[in-house]
Amino acid sequence: MPSHGHCNCGSVGVTLKQEEQNLNSLLCYCRNCVRSGGGYSVNYTVSEEDADIKDPQSTLNTYIDSNTASGNSIKRQFCGRCGSAVATRSPKLPGMVLIKASLFDRIAHPTMELHTHQRQSWQPAVQGAKQL
Repeated sequence: MPSHGHCNCGSVGVTLKQEEQNLNSLLCYCRNCVRSGGGYSVNYTVSEEDADIKDPQSTLNTYIDSNTASGNSIKRQFCGRCGSAVATRSPKLPGMVLIKASLFDRIAHPTMELHTHQRQSWQPAVQGAKQL
């Protein structure tokens, strides 16, 4: 059974082919992800074919983030009505999309943490997650 999520106002919906229990989340602590929405970004990395983003009211906006630690420009998509982050696309991950796990009612346990050197000192590592 697919997983369904949506932005805060419901204008943008996301369906992932995988069931929630088969998804693995990753946390990103890079400054840009933190600035875009909190203490870290929680993502599901899936193939473009496995993610269906519905935007019937054309509210999805894209911000090209070119000031990244990797030097790559990434596309950050968000709902233009409520501001919810929806997806991130990176040239380092062709054919893949990072869907924001916060769009879904349940978030899978993280299996990986990225840019951990930028994690706040009060944030503990997630037990069992690969640290990069």
